[in-house]
This record gives sequence, structure tokens and C-alpha cells, in this order.
Amino acid sequence: MVSVLFSSYNGASRRLRHTLDSLVRQELPHDRWELIAVDNNSNDGTFDLLETYSDKLPITILQQRKPGKSGALNMALDRVKGDLVVFTDDDVRAEPNWLKAIVDCAAAHPSYGVFGGRIIPEWEKEPKDRFIEWIPMGSTFAIVDDTQSGPCDPTKVWGPNTIVRRELLGTSVRYREDIGPLPGKIFAMGEDAEIIIRLAASGAKSYRCAEAVVHHWIPASSVTEDWVQKRGERLGYGMPALFPDEVPGGVRLSGVPLPTWIESAQWACRAAMLYLMPRSKKRFWAIWKYYYMRGYRAGIRRYVSQTMTQ
Repeated sequence: MVSVLFSSYNGASRRLRHTLDSLVRQELPHDRWELIAVDNNSNDGTFDLLETYSDKLPITILQQRKPGKSGALNMALDRVKGDLVVFTDDDVRAEPNWLKAIVDCAAAHPSYGVFGGRIIPEWEKEPKDRFIEWIPMGSTFAIVDDTQSGPCDPTKVWGPNTIVRRELLGTSVRYREDIGPLPGKIFAMGEDAEIIIRLAASGAKSYRCAEAVVHHWIPASSVTEDWVQKRGERLGYGMPALFPDEVPGGVRLSGVPLPTWIESAQWACRAAMLYLMPRSKKRFWAIWKYYYMRGYRAGIRRYVSQTMTQ
């Protein structure tokens, strides 16, 4: 039995229907899997759209009024019945053999507790700009386009195609609700990575199942230098929550360690010097790191106490 989970905030206004249609086409029989979809405080027709699939999918629809993807997924986790829990998003298109490939992979590798499938970009508009070659595709768009199956680092298992054996989650391992997407404000990225890293620390091994494929929708509005650079701020904001031991110790100024201020100043100077220069990889990365360090400083203030850095 497989439990597929996702949370949707105003998905009816975006790509939710495409996701649901791809699930209708799954080769795995309906009596082998369930779908738990959480309408996370939407103000469009998300709930109504989900209900129209009640006769097409083995679906349970939940409503979570408190904004936040992590809390919505925790609500879904309390309802799962499957031996395998599959986490995905409301803007993917799954290949017809997606769930069957997951089941086959888990059966073939019983000593592994965490599995990550292949995530291919589905561009609204095929990018022709050269800067697309400069960006970190994983942390920016959750893309893992590795065609080789095999053991993998847990940090390479990404949100839209994450599989965990339910026995590892039990009734206590849940998402941290202070991490993850929130509407209308900066949030700490990394809620999916955090729970996998936690499981790995407890001994769970990770395996890449390249045969399990989803296509992740990337709107044209997200394929600009400015958008990608500012997304670095969200990534930086989440790093102290995921890796508090890597935050420098010692003297703090305004709640931030002195070495972090020095590194921030260095990147701010580089970004300022290169800002008016012609576009280049060096210019792109200097501005990206400026935003990343701005988020990292804010993340330290929120997630890492003074005593932890002594």
C-alpha cells in the first residue's frame, strides 16, 4: 500500500488539475494506493476541484486553515495507511509508471528507508538565457535529473519526489512547522531536506530510484536572474535551521557571529562593484551570495541561540 501526500495553496489557479490528471493515469491499481490532498487555506476553487476527482482517484481531501505547507503535511501524515509514504507537490506531472516504479524499487532494496525519484524540469517557456547554466538547479527548482539509480546522499532527495517507509515516521517524526512555504512572506526553505536529514541521522539509508519520474512545473516568471538571486535569500534563511552546528561561534554583533558579518561584507562589496558591469557568471553569483548571506543572518537570529554557538 502506498500513500501519496501533497498540500495545495490556491492550486486551482495554477497547475493542480494537471497533477491530478497525471495521477488518474497511474498504472498502479487504485486498491494499491491512496491520495491524501490537503487544501491549505486556499481562497480559490482548490477544494471544489479536488472534489471533482473523488470518482476518479482513491482520494481523501482534508482542509487545513492554518497557513503553512509543513503543518498541512503533518495533518495528512496522521491519516496515512500505506507502507510507503510518497511526498509530492501540486505542480508536478507524474509519469504513468511513477508509483509502480516506486513500489518495485522499495521492494528490491529492503535495507533502504528513504527513496528519491528523478525530477525533470517542465518549463512554461524553454529558457534560452545563458544564466540558466549558472544556477543551482536543485535548491532553486528542486530538479534532480540524474538517470542513474543507486545509493545516494540524503541531501539529494528532494521534495516533489520523496518516499519514506512509514515505519521510520511512526507517530512522532513530523515536519518542523517553523520551516517551509508560507504565503506572502519570506520563509525558510528546506522543510523536506530537514526531515530526511533527521532520518539519516537515525540510521536511515537513502536510495535514488531514477525510474520514478515526475516533471516539475517552472513558470516563466521564475526564470529571471532577479527571481533566482532573491530566492537565495530563502535558502540562506533556512540553512541555520538545517545545519545549526555549522554556524560560527564566538562574538556576536546584533545577534550574528562576527565571521558571518565579515563574509557578508565581502559579498556585499563584490555585488556592489559588479552590479553595473555586463552580465556574467561572476556578477550573477556575487549578487546571489549577497541575498543568501542576508537570509543566513536572519536565519541565525531566528533559529540559532547564542548558547549554541559558544
